[in-house]
Amino acid sequence: MISGTAFRWHTFCAAVIATTMFATLATTAPAKASDLIQERQYLRVKIGGRDVRLEALFVKRADAKGRLPIVFFNHGRPAYSEMSLDHSLANNDPGINLLADMARRGWLAVAIHRRGFGQSDGPVQSDSPCAVDSYMAWMNADADDIEASIPVVAKRADADASRMIAMGGSAGGAASLALAARNPPGLAAVINLAGGEHWSGCAAIRDSIPIDFANLGGRSRIPNLWVFAKNDLNHPLDQIEVMRSAFAGAGADLKLVLLEPIGEDGHTGLYTIAGRAQWLVEIDNFLRAHNLPTWPISSVDVVLQKLQWPASQRTYVQAYLAAPGEKALARAASKQNVSYRTASTLDDARKRALDACQQKGEPCIIVMEDDRWIGSQ
Repeated sequence: MISGTAFRWHTFCAAVIATTMFATLATTAPAKASDLIQERQYLRVKIGGRDVRLEALFVKRADAKGRLPIVFFNHGRPAYSEMSLDHSLANNDPGINLLADMARRGWLAVAIHRRGFGQSDGPVQSDSPCAVDSYMAWMNADADDIEASIPVVAKRADADASRMIAMGGSAGGAASLALAARNPPGLAAVINLAGGEHWSGCAAIRDSIPIDFANLGGRSRIPNLWVFAKNDLNHPLDQIEVMRSAFAGAGADLKLVLLEPIGEDGHTGLYTIAGRAQWLVEIDNFLRAHNLPTWPISSVDVVLQKLQWPASQRTYVQAYLAAPGEKALARAASKQNVSYRTASTLDDARKRALDACQQKGEPCIIVMEDDRWIGSQ
């Protein structure tokens, strides 16, 4: 994500060749929720003939078996370049809960620190004077890192590189578009969360947007979902329309979703629980439309049966299953009073769900945590 002061980082565009070596950062360990496993690793890749070490975080279901489809979740940029080394894949952008949402939908979720971020080798590949071609150079340099990582990730026994999507927020969404324009084998779709061109104080961006997005759209051969909030301070509605028109006008397959305003700034609001609750529904619809994995609609009937609820409550159950994690659902002994809540931690979600359920005076118990039924019939 770029905001505030303009960047002055070095741009580096290169051909990409990947090696197949992993270096383990830490042993496999349970993620914050017991239904998931996360791993941190270094990926050894070659970019422009140079050996590069990139820090990566993998998240998947603990009960996953076989090769899983891969979602590369591409992070944004902090407000200032000095913050790049402090970037955390688990605590910042994308954050463990965003990866967990996709992992629970059946994906091997992969977040990779691009060059210069976190513990990846540097420098950051984004620094150039304000010019019409500068931002595309940044996007391509970011895409180099993702593309270099694909064949390395594909060597994992749990990875299916024939089914991949690229997903990212802000600058990570823009990087995903640049990657997709190269049409790497196995890439089935792009999900862009508020990604575009934004460079504070650089007037050349106005001229570069229609050029760059026509270029990207003319080369892209896969379906795109773009999600923006109407109050995105980095990308006002008129700019979003220029990007959409240039991209789709060049022949790209694009679905644009504009969400109602989220908080004071919809650009950062997309990362909140309220924002995720809206765009996860859009992502589920998009994935189903393109025969890509997400949570099964049949789960609604399973939960209704366990709750002993009529079909008239289908909408409520579906909203719970689509909601972002962490989440918990509480039920009273009468089985008529049910409440769910979402929070940044499962402990918080449990407490809030119980408090909401017990407001009617009945004792309640937790019967679901995220997508797992833990109660009795």
